[in-house]
Amino acid sequence: MPARPPRPAAKAAAAVLRLSEATGSSSRGWEDAVAAAVKASDVKTPVGVEVSRLWAEWERGKLSRFHATVKVAYRQPLKAPSRAKA
Repeated sequence: MPARPPRPAAKAAAAVLRLSEATGSSSRGWEDAVAAAVKASDVKTPVGVEVSRLWAEWERGKLSRFHATVKVAYRQPLKAPSRAKA
């Protein structure tokens, strides 16, 4: 049986990648602090996260509260330019 030709790739809608900065914290660890920051950003469909800063509070000889500042990436669709009627 002959091989099938590859399917044409679906056209992706034109989009711009935007960043939204947010901060979150957790008493459990860094990963939970990053997740809290993503949730705090109000981005509906994140596609990536860049961790900008991590810091923690020090209490009684150990880390007690973890904080993270992140940039959450999301796609914003491009709108077709409107044409003025002459």
